[in-house]
Amino acid sequence: MNKPWYKHAHVWLLILFPALAIVGGINMIYLVNTNQDGLVSDSYYKDGQKINERLALDRHANAIGIHAQVLLGENQQNLRIMLNQNIQGELRLKLSHPTRVGIDQQIKLKAISPMMYEGVLPQRLALERWQIELTDEKSSWRLVKEWQVLPDEPVQISPLK
Repeated sequence: MNKPWYKHAHVWLLILFPALAIVGGINMIYLVNTNQDGLVSDSYYKDGQKINERLALDRHANAIGIHAQVLLGENQQNLRIMLNQNIQGELRLKLSHPTRVGIDQQIKLKAISPMMYEGVLPQRLALERWQIELTDEKSSWRLVKEWQVLPDEPVQISPLK
């Protein structure tokens, strides 16, 4: 009445846990090699040193009293920006996703009237949370805000204080 080893249930129970560990380890190796960690900057020290420059741009925007309203078109690619004062030249808009690498977008906005600017994003903007940064072409000021994108809902951007 001796059964072969592979017909005993407790043998398979003993084999199950190491086999699951091996499958889990292979899965982790795959995830590590296919996903990038976008939250860690390679040059965090240099980024930290630039904080004073960014704060100066925010203070200058506050000093000149500039405000903006951003409206996303129905196709989620067209952007219109209205300013509260006339600014010479083009504007630059940077949209950064807080957690996902590779979907950040940056465009130049052209004036269509004295205080209205327009541009088209290269890709449709997902209805998610974005970090929006608006600046002039000389980078003498900047407006920053976290934006939860909702259809047909404009966002007001004021200078940081």
